[in-house]
Amino acid sequence: MTFAIASGAALCLLAGCATSTAADPSAGPTATPAVTPKPTETPEADPADPATWIISDEGIGPVELGGDFGTVLGMLPDTWKNDEVCSWTAWWTAADSSYGVYFVRGTESDTAPISELSVYSAAEDLGTVEGPRTAEGLGVGASTEDVLTTYPDAEQGAEEIGGGTWMRLPGDAEGHVFFQFREGEDTASSVTVTSRDAPSYEVCG
Repeated sequence: MTFAIASGAALCLLAGCATSTAADPSAGPTATPAVTPKPTETPEADPADPATWIISDEGIGPVELGGDFGTVLGMLPDTWKNDEVCSWTAWWTAADSSYGVYFVRGTESDTAPISELSVYSAAEDLGTVEGPRTAEGLGVGASTEDVLTTYPDAEQGAEEIGGGTWMRLPGDAEGHVFFQFREGEDTASSVTVTSRDAPSYEVCG
């Protein structure tokens, strides 16, 4: 609001508006009001466009760890798929097949909560992939240097199966964000949020 008032005064001077009585010089200097910057607003997630979703240790976009699988799936567009072969998994693929997103519940029962979510890509040039990002702007295509520069306390580790590696972002929440790298590569091919000790090697085997 302060910015709007100041801008209006500038426009009035340029247009030659009539001014009120002059300031009383005996009143002393007038303090310049401080301008308070507006906080950056997080854009609202569009359920039909995962590229607008934010990755955090709570989940990805509107899909959160601990949520009810059936309820969440029912809130999403019918571009999300789920079948009897992998009834505990729901997935979505971009129209150009450049990346996908999935979430899974525990397999111990039909009512087990959502325990893992991931955005992934098999593209050759991962740097061009759109998709969900953290609040700081990192997602698929981020390099190990990008991750360490933005999150200096990120923990590094290796996948138990295969030669891939991961970087886990710091935090005290139940869930953790993992940037995952294929063997011999320095660019993240997937970003996974999970309440498990580490991302699953496969979710529908």
